[in-house]
Amino acid sequence: MKNLKNLFLAVLAVSMTALTGCLHIIEEATFKNNGSGSYKMTLDMSEMKGMMDMFKGMAGDSSLTSGMGIEGDSTSIQTEGDYTPPADAPAMEDPMGGLGTQMSSVAATIRGVEGITNVVEINDTTNFQFGYSFDFVNVDALNRALRIINKDKYDAKVEEVFRFKGKSFERLGTGDIGEEMKKAMMNSDEEGGEEGSMDMVKMFLADMSYKQIYHFPDRTVKKSDNKLGEITDEGHTLTINIKPFDEEQQKKKASVATKVKLK
Repeated sequence: MKNLKNLFLAVLAVSMTALTGCLHIIEEATFKNNGSGSYKMTLDMSEMKGMMDMFKGMAGDSSLTSGMGIEGDSTSIQTEGDYTPPADAPAMEDPMGGLGTQMSSVAATIRGVEGITNVVEINDTTNFQFGYSFDFVNVDALNRALRIINKDKYDAKVEEVFRFKGKSFERLGTGDIGEEMKKAMMNSDEEGGEEGSMDMVKMFLADMSYKQIYHFPDRTVKKSDNKLGEITDEGHTLTINIKPFDEEQQKKKASVATKVKLK
């Protein structure tokens, strides 16, 4: 889980700097009737970009920044006290570049995997969007690729994520990146022993979302057992939007897991 922990610490450090925790994870998959399809994972930090650009612009006007404790550039933001990133947080000279490398480099681990084609890295440092996408010949190939990704990048043991056959589709509770991020931060909290650090994480990442979008171009969704599921696109798309650090949502045991009946 070390790679994921470092990735998350980088996100947190940048969130502190930008005074916002706008982070969105989007998992999108298309399943055709024959079992083939496409998969895309995106880490979207575009909302954070606007805030950071604003502070960079303000840093050039001393009359605006002198009263806010901002000097030089957006990494010098000061509120009631200086923020010092955790000792094991990645170097922040180019946090977005490092974050992009962590996410987009996943693509390299699945090139050549049987049944996986059109592997693409997403490393958009202009819009702060990172990730990867690929096509799969069947669900077995998709699960094989996800098993490799979870083991190689997140040190998580995941055997199966999706099941799809005929009119039955299931997304299991395994491979939940939102939960893995929470575990990584809680482990970091225990190791660091700093009281209140988890509360700080919850505050800055309260609006973080982990959205799953599933497209069924050849069928329509009849029913989903996930209470957060929303059916759109005339029944061809199911969307589940989870906020891992939202206490109210977590009280209801929000989960990525869902069983879907198709027609």
